[in-house]
Amino acid sequence: MMRRIAFVFAFTCSLVAAAMPATAQIFMSPEDAKKVGKEEHPKILKEFGGVYDDPEIGAYVAGIAGRIAGQSGQAASSFTFTVLNSPIVNAFALPGGYVYITRGTLALANNEAETAGVLGHEIGHVIAQHSEKRYDKSIMTNLGVAGASILGSIFGGSGVGDLIGQGGQVLGGAYLAGHSRSNEFEADTIGVKLLSRVGYAPDAQAGFLQGLSDYSDLASKMAGQAGKDRMNDLFATHPGGPERVKEAMAAAKEYPNSPVYNRDEYLKRIDGMIYGDDPKEGVVRGNTFTHPDLRLSFSVPDGWRISNTSDAVLATGPGGRLQFDIELDKKKLQSSRGAKDYLTRIWLPNLRLNNAEDIKVNGMPAATASGRVQMKSGNADVRFVAVGFPTDAILRFVIIAPPGGLSKIEQPVIRAVNTLKHLSDAEVKAVRPVRLKVVQVGSGDTVEKYAAATPLGNYAAEQLRVLNALKAGEQPRAGEKFKTVE
Repeated sequence: MMRRIAFVFAFTCSLVAAAMPATAQIFMSPEDAKKVGKEEHPKILKEFGGVYDDPEIGAYVAGIAGRIAGQSGQAASSFTFTVLNSPIVNAFALPGGYVYITRGTLALANNEAETAGVLGHEIGHVIAQHSEKRYDKSIMTNLGVAGASILGSIFGGSGVGDLIGQGGQVLGGAYLAGHSRSNEFEADTIGVKLLSRVGYAPDAQAGFLQGLSDYSDLASKMAGQAGKDRMNDLFATHPGGPERVKEAMAAAKEYPNSPVYNRDEYLKRIDGMIYGDDPKEGVVRGNTFTHPDLRLSFSVPDGWRISNTSDAVLATGPGGRLQFDIELDKKKLQSSRGAKDYLTRIWLPNLRLNNAEDIKVNGMPAATASGRVQMKSGNADVRFVAVGFPTDAILRFVIIAPPGGLSKIEQPVIRAVNTLKHLSDAEVKAVRPVRLKVVQVGSGDTVEKYAAATPLGNYAAEQLRVLNALKAGEQPRAGEKFKTVE
């Protein structure tokens, strides 16, 4: 929390000519596209945790992508490839030469060809100028090109989200909306051709999407949302699946004689990479959120699902939701005369509040009030809590429930708020990232054995099976390389 590749040029090669429909009209010039991408790049980095701080992995991925891009007839220098420090599994492209892949995607892939397939697909979007077309369409139809605050979108786009959201306006959001199936197929076809020309196995692209489907299903199950739409993974921005890629392979009709997978080399490269949350952004362990840099932790009620976003910590449970964030405006902090003054005069001056009062949260000065707000989905009852923290920050909790439902969840959530604590030096030092570990499977080793030694908690075995592309009940074979975490 508080912190959580595409190119444009004139196309001359026959591959690009085949990819571009004759009727396509691009209103964004290459110069404008480069300007847009350059302006939005810092916002994308802020939204997705910045660049993953491992130059060797960054160079390795850039090398893979550069070889693929080189087959388009353009120099790799025409592109900007970035590995994002995000556990989310996604990849996308912006105008102006910016292509992104998350470390969550690298962790899910099981060989170099799968990662090459993801990058080749994004390069295909760039060659076909899909981002530029969507940008122009969004301008012409007046569709929120400036994006929306992350919190606003989570809480309905207005009301509470607008009141408490810290998120900046990210133009990149206009490009992260779902591609059309025709765009996906076009990007697949271009990507498969490029992969084949480099020598990578094009079927790895379909294999990765199958693994992504399994990952997405498990994530929904873990969140208690089996069967519901998956909004944060690559499927949300890239509709379709393995069958779509197989169609593209048939259309491309290009295959290397000796397809390259490079599994051992790939696993060697990602061995030791951070898996899940980076402690610099705060970590979720079970039902507890800990942020060592901010020196704080708190827990949510049992049975609630907690997640860490770039702007806030969000938790969802039966009958309501909880949000936690921090006031970052130093001028507001300096002008505040205490928690109650901050809550009523600075944080929520335009909201009609009920029963504003001073309280204590685990011994710390705090204030609370309730109110009814209008959200996109309708009215909601909300309790606000502002806490004066020992680091001279003000921490903010928001408890949200349907009208009349606040009393049903208020007590357990308030107890959770009272778990807020200021971490000691020893507690800060004890917070370590979870990292991928690649091991060689020994005789008698099982997924369950490896799972028992991980910090993954519930669904540990299922998570390891998805990470290693194993089916339910399937076991790794002795002598194979296996991804676990420690």
